[in-house]
Amino acid sequence: MSVKKETFWTKYFNVKIIAANGIVAALYVVLTLVSAPLAYEFMQVRIAEFLNLLVFFNPAYTLGLTLGCLIANLFSTVGPLDILIGTATTLIACILMSLWAKFVKNLFFAGFIPVLANAAIVPLIIYLSAMGTESPILLDAKTYFIMFGWVALGEFAAIIVLGYPLMMILTKRVKKFNDMILATRNREFKW
Repeated sequence: MSVKKETFWTKYFNVKIIAANGIVAALYVVLTLVSAPLAYEFMQVRIAEFLNLLVFFNPAYTLGLTLGCLIANLFSTVGPLDILIGTATTLIACILMSLWAKFVKNLFFAGFIPVLANAAIVPLIIYLSAMGTESPILLDAKTYFIMFGWVALGEFAAIIVLGYPLMMILTKRVKKFNDMILATRNREFKW
């Protein structure tokens, strides 16, 4: 009897992973729309961003998070650039977090990857979207770093203040949580 070798596709694109990504995408959209006044614009406290931490446990969640961000950004008040560049930022942050999690088993520091990615890119999206409008933003260094700080603060609140303790509690106290989230790595990670 021959044993089938597990390939990239069978490991990350089976029925369970596809269904889990659908659930994650839906959760991302719902949480973003429910918190819509805070989820768009200058400060951006997207509660759904804590879901990015799932990539630390299974890189396949990059697909669900990117899709969820894309759908949520269709409702963005910032415009088409948020749909394209904002979604690309989530994709890049997930890929970077996935690479980080492969070598550094520290969930806390992994959470700073989407914080910094969004803080760096979102001010540029807002600036570019405001160009040619009735209220353009002058993006000098001071304004950029103020916007950077506000976006970073919102991301920090969602990912580190909300998401990190939630993941710690669930992974340490709920025995089957790693199985529920289909964790393929970092089941025993550093705080």
